[in-house]
Amino acid sequence: MGREEFLEKARAGVKEAYLEKDRQLIQCVNAIDEIDKTSNLLFERLQEWYGIYFPELRVKEPEKYCELVLRINRKNINREELSRIVGEDSANVIAEKAGRSMGVDLGDNDLGEIRKLAKEILNLQSMRSSFERYETEFAKGLCPNLTYLIEAPLAAKLIAHAGSLRRLANMPASTIQVLGAEKALFKHLRNHTRPPKHGLLFQHPWVNSAPKKERGKIARLLSTKIAIALKGDFYSKNFIADRLKVDLDRRMGEIRKG
Repeated sequence: MGREEFLEKARAGVKEAYLEKDRQLIQCVNAIDEIDKTSNLLFERLQEWYGIYFPELRVKEPEKYCELVLRINRKNINREELSRIVGEDSANVIAEKAGRSMGVDLGDNDLGEIRKLAKEILNLQSMRSSFERYETEFAKGLCPNLTYLIEAPLAAKLIAHAGSLRRLANMPASTIQVLGAEKALFKHLRNHTRPPKHGLLFQHPWVNSAPKKERGKIARLLSTKIAIALKGDFYSKNFIADRLKVDLDRRMGEIRKG
């Protein structure tokens, strides 16, 4: 076997190894998405079920709501315990509402079943946090350039949506910009509606916090640098993101100044 053939075989082996890693990362991303969907459904069910007992309880954060479900006894409110979850002012409001609640008095057995559901939601959130930490570390190892430019969870979602790091690395910046907005893009092509300016990149804080008229320009800037970073991650294996980040910050500053 000649030197060039040997090097080509080695390159093919490395690429295959990266594809294997892609599959692991994609499974992790999908697991997190499914946990989110399941948690949201169960949380809606918990609110309806616990609403029989305490309909006046209104807390937006699911984890805090679950913690309150586990601890609230309308007939014997522990304000200090509630304060540790939602703060003193909110604890006082909850205690006042509990004292004049229109909810049905439920027995310990009934409340116990509802609290099992609250515990499972908290367990799912704990699992999600663990998976997200794994996802972050995995993505940083797989694509250090990309995760230097954007947060690791967003990088992982881009790879999962593309199907592999190789596919993402071979996409032009214009495709990366609208990745995740395929329905809007097809609608534009079919019905001549306005084209989408961004897809998954809307999750980047620079894009979602920008004025609407600037979002497309910022998403285009990000996708251009992302496309270059991906070439470094999949092909050259050289770390180039520090230089890209300097230019990205400079260009972003120019956009903000108008």
